[in-house]
Amino acid sequence: MASRRIVSSLIRSSLRPSLSKSSITTSTSRISSSQSRASPYAYLLNRVTEYATAAAAAAPAPPQAPPAKKVPDGGGKITDEFTGKGAIGQVCQVIGAVVDVRFEEGLPPILTALEVLDHSTRLVLEVAQHMGEGVVRTIAMDATEGVVRGWRVLNTGSPISVHTYLFTFF
Repeated sequence: MASRRIVSSLIRSSLRPSLSKSSITTSTSRISSSQSRASPYAYLLNRVTEYATAAAAAAPAPPQAPPAKKVPDGGGKITDEFTGKGAIGQVCQVIGAVVDVRFEEGLPPILTALEVLDHSTRLVLEVAQHMGEGVVRTIAMDATEGVVRGWRVLNTGSPISVHTYLFTFF
C-alpha cells in the first residue's frame, strides 16, 4: 500500500513539472493541440497514476490484532506440546547442583536441557526427575552460585548436546 502511494506521488510530481515546462516554452496554440492529442507516454502515466491512487484509496485498513493474552509470571509460549519447547518456568529451590524448576504448563520430559535466562553466564540444567505439581528436579552443568528463586528458565525442548568438530589431518 505504501509503495503504491510512493509511485503515485512520484508520477504526479513528474507530470507536474513537465506540464509547467511545456506551458512556459510553448505557445498556447500548441498546448491546446497537445491536450486534445495526448502522447502514448502521457496516457500510460495517467493510467498508472489513476490505478495507484484508486488502489491506495480503496485499500482496506489492516485488521486489528486481538488483545494479547496476559501470560502469568513464569509462563511462556509453548511451541511443541510434546516436549514443551519454549515454555518458561521459575526456579523454586536451589540445593547445590540440584535446582528445582516450576512450570505452569508444558512440563519438560526427563533428560531435556533447560537454560537459565537470568544468569550472567550460560547455565544449562538437565531434567532428572518429575516431582509433581509442575515441578522438575534438574542437575546443573555448571556452578549455581548466585542463582535465586524466581529466576526464569527456558525449556529448550531438546537433550543436552555437545558440538563435535571433525578434524582431518593430512
